[in-house]
Amino acid sequence: MILLYTLAPQWGIGSISPACLKLETWLRMTKLTYQTAIATLEDFEIAPKGKLPFIRYGDRLFGDSTLIIALLKQQESVDLDRDLTASERAISVAFRRMVKENLYWGGVYIRYCIEENWLAYRDTLRELVGQGLSDPEWEAIAQGIYDSVRSQLEGHGLGRHSDEEIVQIICEDIQALSDFLGDKPFFLGDRPTTLDATVYGYIANYIRPPYQSPMVDFALARSNLCQHCDRMAEQYFPELLV
Repeated sequence: MILLYTLAPQWGIGSISPACLKLETWLRMTKLTYQTAIATLEDFEIAPKGKLPFIRYGDRLFGDSTLIIALLKQQESVDLDRDLTASERAISVAFRRMVKENLYWGGVYIRYCIEENWLAYRDTLRELVGQGLSDPEWEAIAQGIYDSVRSQLEGHGLGRHSDEEIVQIICEDIQALSDFLGDKPFFLGDRPTTLDATVYGYIANYIRPPYQSPMVDFALARSNLCQHCDRMAEQYFPELLV
């Protein structure tokens, strides 16, 4: 049995965490049997990588969505990419790395570096993981999360750029995804693959939350990416559609 530790659904998507949504989408695509555990603050203390998602598989804990997928592909003999050519696999890896290692940080910037967005996101986090805490307790935890994430953003490098430069960099990523998707139903043809699970997890977390940013506006203007998100949601998370 696979037990997935994830952050709760919100805004009509399966998780407020792009990586959690990516992994759960992949699990649903493979039809592997799994259960979810909505993570608490205490669960971060046992997370193998100190972050979500992670899984309990057998009697062990495993972290990082990409490494978890690699593990389950091997252990459960499932491969959404089995029909891809070597060239298509290379394209998939390159786009998935771009999404995870660059586009992700644009989403972090939107939630943590635009003040009105951070104030709203802080309230959402409290509803999901901070219930039962006093105001001073939650304020201390929220400030710690904020400081840690801002430091990580700076360490990654994106946080060292100006607002205008960040928008330029991230919008180029979004445009690349839109250009490659074109009018195809899925990124590598008529059947969804790991790349589709990945893009959905991250782009949905751009366009579904109620946060304002030029990057959000840019993504919303790419109708094929929005339609791709709708297609993935209808196919794999129909219970969340309103």
